[in-house]
Amino acid sequence: METFKVNDRVRRLPFAVTVLKEGSDVTASLDEDLETMTVTTCGCAGVVRAIRSETTNSTPENRAKALMVQVLWDNGTLSYHGPVALEHVK
Repeated sequence: METFKVNDRVRRLPFAVTVLKEGSDVTASLDEDLETMTVTTCGCAGVVRAIRSETTNSTPENRAKALMVQVLWDNGTLSYHGPVALEHVK
């Protein structure tokens, strides 16, 4: 697991999204298979603003899993993620 510091540049790990193909009729009979496509994309980039830990997990093994990283994304959104969902931007 990577360690992050305030002001580190990070990116959301790549993820896959499955969507309906254009022209697929959702209102068609549900007995038919719907045509889908899977798109893999890199996540948004941003800057670490704060790192918090949950106080309910007191054991050292759980403490690393309880970290929450506050990220200010380039599009202006502020959110929290676990460290396993982020990677350093190189």
